[in-house]
Amino acid sequence: MKLFISYSDKDSKKMTSFEKAIQDSSLGLKPIIVAKDIKPGIPLSEKVKNAINDCDILIPIITKNSITNQWVNQEIGFAYAMDRKIFPLVDKSLLKELKGFIHSNLDIPFCFDSNVESKHKESYSYRKSYMDLLDYLSTIYQTIPIFNASISPIRVVKGNDYTTHVKFKGIVKNGFFDNFVRHQDSDWKTWNWDKKSILNTKPTTGGELHGEVNVESEYTWSTIDWPKGKHTIYVRIYDHPVENEKGRYVVAEEIKEIEII
Repeated sequence: MKLFISYSDKDSKKMTSFEKAIQDSSLGLKPIIVAKDIKPGIPLSEKVKNAINDCDILIPIITKNSITNQWVNQEIGFAYAMDRKIFPLVDKSLLKELKGFIHSNLDIPFCFDSNVESKHKESYSYRKSYMDLLDYLSTIYQTIPIFNASISPIRVVKGNDYTTHVKFKGIVKNGFFDNFVRHQDSDWKTWNWDKKSILNTKPTTGGELHGEVNVESEYTWSTIDWPKGKHTIYVRIYDHPVENEKGRYVVAEEIKEIEII
């Protein structure tokens, strides 16, 4: 699995320590550092596009140096457009300032504390964040998940129930099923989760699916508060990489449509 590391030149020490950890891990992960790709005559922009096309995951190191860096932001945008997984390492003090594809409304579990008074403490916190990330990637993304979902019925009288049926085969640490529902003609939205796979909706609570799982589940919700009309339902399996901390990722998703009449 290839990991493209996006960073500011001013954070080269952070990049180097992360790169070394990847190389020392023996996990079959390969770091991609465009600055080290010496190919005379090829523009940097072409190197970046080719490398992101070739990578499996983009990992931006978000610090005070990189949050407004043009190259870092363009690399994130291009990776998003190419449908690459993005797992940022983020300075906690910047969480409320994040905008764009990596923004403050996302759950971001791999964060570190910046500390101007103690570089040793900052280094320790940063190392913990990327080691947690490597542990997660080595466990989860070595296999391709299989996910199937269905909704029934697809036309529902307002106030009646609808049912989601899901099947998942893959690896998660603290996984759970959840539906994100968006009304197509307004800003109305809601979440309908599988109460068997997640016991409460606190942002620090992980799901009940652990390790290598082959599971089938069904969960039912009322449409009593839904506006009439068509709704898009994003049926998802989430994972919660770091227990007792905020941060969730969509492992797989299927998009369905339902109409309330």
